[in-house]
Amino acid sequence: MSRPPEPKTLLDLAQDKLAVIDEAGRFRYLNAATRDLLGFDPEELVGTDAFELVHPDDTDRVRAAFEALVADGDETDAPLEYRYETADGDWVWFRTRVFPPADTGLDGYALSSRDITLEVESRRRLETIASTSPDVLWMFDADWTELLFVNGAVESVFGIAPDTLEARPREFLEAVHPDDRADVERSMERLSAGEPTNLDYRIGSPDGPTTWVRVPARPVVEDGEVVAVTGFARDVTDEYRRERQLTVMDNLLRHTIRNDMNIVDGTAERIADRVDDAVGAAATASGGDEPDPPDVDLAELAADLIDHAETVRRVADDLLTTAEKQRGVIDLLRQHEPPQPLRVAPLVERAVADAVGDARDSPADIAVSCPADARAFTHPELDYAIAELIENAIEHAEGAATVEVEVTAPDDRVEIAVGDDAPPIPAAERDPITDRWKMDDLRHTGGMGLWLVYWIADRSGGDLAFDAGPDGNEVTISVPDADCDPSFSVAERGRPAGSAVSSVSTEPDGGATAPVAGSETVSPESDAGEGAVAASAADRGADDADAPSERSPGSTDP
Repeated sequence: MSRPPEPKTLLDLAQDKLAVIDEAGRFRYLNAATRDLLGFDPEELVGTDAFELVHPDDTDRVRAAFEALVADGDETDAPLEYRYETADGDWVWFRTRVFPPADTGLDGYALSSRDITLEVESRRRLETIASTSPDVLWMFDADWTELLFVNGAVESVFGIAPDTLEARPREFLEAVHPDDRADVERSMERLSAGEPTNLDYRIGSPDGPTTWVRVPARPVVEDGEVVAVTGFARDVTDEYRRERQLTVMDNLLRHTIRNDMNIVDGTAERIADRVDDAVGAAATASGGDEPDPPDVDLAELAADLIDHAETVRRVADDLLTTAEKQRGVIDLLRQHEPPQPLRVAPLVERAVADAVGDARDSPADIAVSCPADARAFTHPELDYAIAELIENAIEHAEGAATVEVEVTAPDDRVEIAVGDDAPPIPAAERDPITDRWKMDDLRHTGGMGLWLVYWIADRSGGDLAFDAGPDGNEVTISVPDADCDPSFSVAERGRPAGSAVSSVSTEPDGGATAPVAGSETVSPESDAGEGAVAASAADRGADDADAPSERSPGSTDP
């Protein structure tokens, strides 16, 4: 019979570091793996404090766990993971189980330590990817009652803290748009049944802003049983926005061109009929024996032709205006520049000047109230959006238009409200913009102006709100307040409150630009103590007669 191997020989063949320490934490024994893992001879460490080589950030935790084990005398439920110093000053990660003397019969505490450095580094890389990913990475158990993993992106996308979701795993359903919630619940049931899914749905409420997410998900199957479900949620709002913009442009252009060309076609047909009648009457009159004058009223004929030609000209002008706005929209949507901090007062002044042209000839009475130090984090085309709202109010007023432009800065927003006394903006114009229904061939808006305003606000990180009633409309553009963003330095924040709007505006607050022709400069004596710009377009003097040249949204022309 062969002799059994010596226990020490077997211990030295083990790849894990095996050690015995006393109650004070001093090494009493280490196997040969110590040399391979740490670079120390085992005898060199015998009698030394085992905690001296633990990483300083881990020492207190590891020592406290060991002292608790010594006090209780029971084996720890979970292994300890910590860093340990090598002979050349590097660090290895150990996963260590501690066995008390009662379990081993040894005169000391047995430690079994495995090198998990590669595992920890791989895990750390995955954690870095998860923590920096804008996508929501998640895993639940099969029946959605336990959250197994979620990264921090869930808070920015769903508005839910990871701790809240861990306590209430189905809480994310409350963030789903009510119209999409049933689809999400059906997708959850399919995943639990072992079927992969891929679903796009909205996050938000019917009355607030919405975010579109795309959520591919897969079941985790072990031994034929679904043990977990996992996937990610990606914000695809920009994709839906682009699709929506293309749909809007297509519907608007087809609707406008079709209607206007029908008018041109009908008018041309009436011109042809009128001329044919006149030529026929003249031919009939010249065919008799006596040359009688034709029964044609030339003055009436000329008036009809002029009226029809005016119709064609008006429709052509409308089509050209639509084409110009379309070009501006395309320029705007092609831009990729981020918003920037801009003073609002010069933008409002330029918008009023663009909207009314020569103030002395304008039938509108426009009152403006704007804090001189208000700054918005927005695109420079904000003035075009304001001008579009003013022009819309003037165009649809039943008499002389009264328009009020009021700028306020509640909380962390800057709000530009344009109020008028015109008839209410039809729901068919408002609802598509506020997502109450989608545009199609049967339901669509009739103009591009409000869409321009919406897109400018949207690209600035803001939104658009309508308040339409029998006494008029108030359309409010809301954009971020530049002075509430801590990322801006004190120098970038510009003038202190109460300073006047000078005749030289800055775009944005840095490089000076020429004064805006047609805009009103506020002197230090002009109610600057209230920090507001107050102007009436109907009362402007001759100094404001020169209107600025028109520019399209998205252009960089002054």
